[in-house]
Amino acid sequence: MVNEDKLTDYQGCLIGGAVGDSLGAPIEFLSVDQITQKYGVHGVQDYVEFEGGVGEFTDDTQMLLFTAEGLLRSKHRAMLKGIGGSLHQITYSSYLRWLKTQDYPYFGKSQHNLSSQLESGWLVHIPELATRRYPGNTCLESLSQGIQGTVKNPVNNSKGCGTIMRIAPVGLIFSDDVQLAFEEGVNLSALTHGHPSAYLSGGFFSGLIACLANRKPLRESIYEIIEILEGWKEGIEVKEAVLKALSKSEEVGFEKLTSNDISEIGAGWVAEEALGIALLCALRYDHDFKGGVLAAINHSGDSDSTGSITGNILGLINGLKGIPAQWRENLKSYELVLQVGEDLAIGVKGNQHNPNDGWWDKYPGF
Repeated sequence: MVNEDKLTDYQGCLIGGAVGDSLGAPIEFLSVDQITQKYGVHGVQDYVEFEGGVGEFTDDTQMLLFTAEGLLRSKHRAMLKGIGGSLHQITYSSYLRWLKTQDYPYFGKSQHNLSSQLESGWLVHIPELATRRYPGNTCLESLSQGIQGTVKNPVNNSKGCGTIMRIAPVGLIFSDDVQLAFEEGVNLSALTHGHPSAYLSGGFFSGLIACLANRKPLRESIYEIIEILEGWKEGIEVKEAVLKALSKSEEVGFEKLTSNDISEIGAGWVAEEALGIALLCALRYDHDFKGGVLAAINHSGDSDSTGSITGNILGLINGLKGIPAQWRENLKSYELVLQVGEDLAIGVKGNQHNPNDGWWDKYPGF
């Protein structure tokens, strides 16, 4: 049996991200003036994209789910074989499954049994995921090449936030080793984004999630990850964004965050700005999921991604029940996200001598 506190935290992290993603989706490309003109002086306060107050998440949460799949398949393989070492390849293959759900062409070199690999597991067969919800060009184009990027051999020079919006499950899986969570967040971000500020933002966020999964205070956790980041000479932009968020949160105090406060961090299109905005909103509203996520979406920028990242943080801090029931109940594919959160909390079923067939069907070790 999985620990109940761990379960509600992990599910809260994933559902929180999906809720923030869904709230921000319809206003991603609008300025704050356009948002207030269309939705009122306070901007978006509920799901507004579909009739009946229903929310649907975008590529941010789609890719997060496939990140979780890759991690769980890798963990399963390590348990069965007694060795690891295939995390990056296995997670990359999960991202190719996501690419398949987007009906996007693949131009990479033929891989042995690639077609059968891409049909394995359960997520790729979920009909609700086979829809394009504003996928990022960098993720689509880098994956279509069939080349795994690394820190030493980057696939491009993109610093887009497509690294960080998908990476929370890494911190959850490696919550027992914050340093490793940071490093693997870097490595898995670099699969598609080659700019240091992109993959180091992914590493920072993964490390932060690992700290929060151990119920450490948010501000204390941020400073702990800053110390790890300082070991990377390329991390100047990321550190500046994080420090700006810390400083601005103290300046604002208990006042309501405004879109102008957020604009001082940036718009969130690039990874370090998205990270900074999420940290600012989470710091100001650390025990107020609704307030933090609404602040994170109602600005001129990448509203779904900043809402998603903030939702991951605040969902983890406040747990599943800390997310407004109306937003949970009206979220499309709620049960799917909930199930992946539970699977991450479980980690693996069976053992080396008694494999679990059902777990293999969901998360085969390749």
